[in-house]
Order: sequence, then C-alpha cells, then structure tokens
Amino acid sequence: MDRTTIRNRMKALLEDMNRGAMEREEVIGLSLLAAMAGESIFLLGLPGVGKSMVARRLKDAFSGATSFEYLMSRFSTPDEIFGPVSISKLKDDDTYERVTDGYLPTADIAFLDEIWKAGPAIQNSLLTAINEKIFRNGGHDMSLPLIGLISASNELPAEGEGLEALWDRFIIRYIVNPISDRSSFKALIIGKGDCYEGVGRSSQLTREEWESMRKESESIAIPSYIVDLIANLRTKYIVRMNRRYSSQLDNGDEDIKIPYVSDRRWKKIVGILRMSALMNGRDQVDLSDCMLLEHMIWDDDSEIPQVCADVQEEVAKGVFKRTAADMK
Repeated sequence: MDRTTIRNRMKALLEDMNRGAMEREEVIGLSLLAAMAGESIFLLGLPGVGKSMVARRLKDAFSGATSFEYLMSRFSTPDEIFGPVSISKLKDDDTYERVTDGYLPTADIAFLDEIWKAGPAIQNSLLTAINEKIFRNGGHDMSLPLIGLISASNELPAEGEGLEALWDRFIIRYIVNPISDRSSFKALIIGKGDCYEGVGRSSQLTREEWESMRKESESIAIPSYIVDLIANLRTKYIVRMNRRYSSQLDNGDEDIKIPYVSDRRWKKIVGILRMSALMNGRDQVDLSDCMLLEHMIWDDDSEIPQVCADVQEEVAKGVFKRTAADMK
C-alpha cells in the first residue's frame, strides 16, 4: 500500500473502532498502534471504565482474528491461560504437552485483566510469549500468532515481587479514567452512545496486510534531530539518577521522580514511533510522533507529570531548532 492509502485505511479503521466509545479515542488509537507494531499495552484503571471494551474492538480491527480473555486471580493456573495438559500425550507418549486450542497460544488478540495477580509460572511463560512470540509446549517451541496483547489492572506492579521484567514488556502504558464530560456521561447512561456495530469488512486489516506494514515500518527513517531528542531524554534521566545516587541534589530535586527505561525499551519505543509515522502516511518520524513518549517512559504514575514536562520541553526545543534551520 502507498502512504496515502495507508493513512486513509487507518483513518477509516479508527473511525469504526471509535464509534460510540465515549472519551476512549486515545486509548483505542494507542492500542491499535501497539498491536500494529507487534507490542503490548498496559491499561491502568478502575473497574468499569471500558478496558475490556478496548480489547474487543481491537480484535475487530483484524479480519478473522481470534481472541482470548481472562481475569487473573492469585489462584489462576497455567492450564487456564495456556491450555490443559494433554492426557493422551502424557499417557501414550510420556510427553508433557498442552492442548492450546482456544487459549492464549492460539489467539491473535489477548486481554489479561488483573495481570499482576498472575503467579510466577504464568509470568515466566508470558515473558517469552510477549517479547519473542514463543511458547514452550512440551519439547518444542510454538511460534505464536499473537498480534497484540492488552493487559489491565487497577494497580501498578508492587515493588519487590519480581514483576519488573514483565512490567518492562508493556511498552505503552495508559491510565483509563472514568468519563469526565457531562454530556457524554448522560448519553452513556440513557443508551444513546451505544452505536457500535463492529468494524466494517472494508476497514479491517488482514494478517498479510499487518505483516506487510510491520515490515514496511522498519524502513521508516529516523532523522538525526529525532535521535538527538530521544538521546537527550535518556541522558537527562541518567544524569538525575547519578546525582541522586551521589546525593548531589539541588533544592527541590528530591521530589523529582526518575523513571528507568531499559535499552531494550528504548529500541522498542523507536519501533512504535516508526509505526506511528507509517500509519499517518509519512516516510519518516517527526516531532508529532515523539509526543507518544509521554505514554512510554514512565514506571510509576507519580512520574507522569514530570515525564510529560520533559517530553514537551524536548519537543519544543526540536520545533525551535527546526524553525531556525528552515529560516536560514
């Protein structure tokens, strides 16, 4: 597809996905972006704010897609997520293998609610499922058809419980708040906002189109000023962290929250920016794509105001430099 066709397809797709979704355009758009880039998204929000609705609409974006949904609890077992052990395989072949049909390993779109309640056995399998799209089943590795995974919770992962590696896998992080606009709320409670009829077949993406766009996004150019912007953000956090460890703090610095962004995350973040540019019909990443960084480089929700300020500052510097360069 040429760039204009891609932009028009994405616009039509999002219009269908957003129909009747009150104040959920941004989270639906981010979920689609994450899936298009082959990454996962985490939604933080209270029960009843539409997190599962986002996952169901994401499934509708892809022609013939299958889905898997599960509400985690501290009693959840790997059988409930990855499928039960095959008794016949165990009895006849002495092989410990799961029957995965209808479970996460065979799903195109997955939604895991209350993700942090999952036990270590589930978490360990999710690490490779999310990152490498591989599931170890008995004596062989399954290549997963997973397009996108949405996880959700009403809390962030607790410190000291070994959840850092799993948390790092969710590249986009978003807080879903209750509806704030009075007219939207009134339309919701009397039913006038419920006009979603699914995504039209002409708007849906086939797996072949998704794979083609993922491959094409790898060729999207990253201008040097975008690379500098990202490097400046990374340096800013490293400098702040070093100053904190060395106790060389200025007045007020003690309250600045400092997110940790791994090198792996930075690499995947750039992949998200590339896909954003492609979905908007561009050949290279620009400063508007970089505003997405606000949703990708925080660890704790208390860091969000500072992260947003840092991103906006670097984007503003980039705009100024580009304007000055164009005037020469």
